[in-house]
Amino acid sequence: MFSLNELREYEEKINGITFVCDEADSASEERASAIANCYKEKLSEIAEFMISEGISEYFGDISQSNITKSLGFPIISLDRNTITYPDNGFDDMLIIEFHFKGILEEFYGLDIDG
Repeated sequence: MFSLNELREYEEKINGITFVCDEADSASEERASAIANCYKEKLSEIAEFMISEGISEYFGDISQSNITKSLGFPIISLDRNTITYPDNGFDDMLIIEFHFKGILEEFYGLDIDG
């Protein structure tokens, strides 16, 4: 169940994943649940996407397995269609973020920033 957080956005945690949105309704609940249910299955695709987008430029040559182990729990914005890893195991200052389509059907726009 979404509840208002200190940033005045709605927030819900499912399976360790934090979901945020501006307006919480039944569609938001259903979408968050669908994404949470397939997230673990999509981790290898997420890691492959990051490798293809040049994550090694920031963290050196890194395997798919090490990426999935180091990502930590994401914050997923249902409004912006972004997945953000603010507390990743690669670096304590850099934030990893990228966009997705659908229910984690496609990934694009990797951004690593500090």
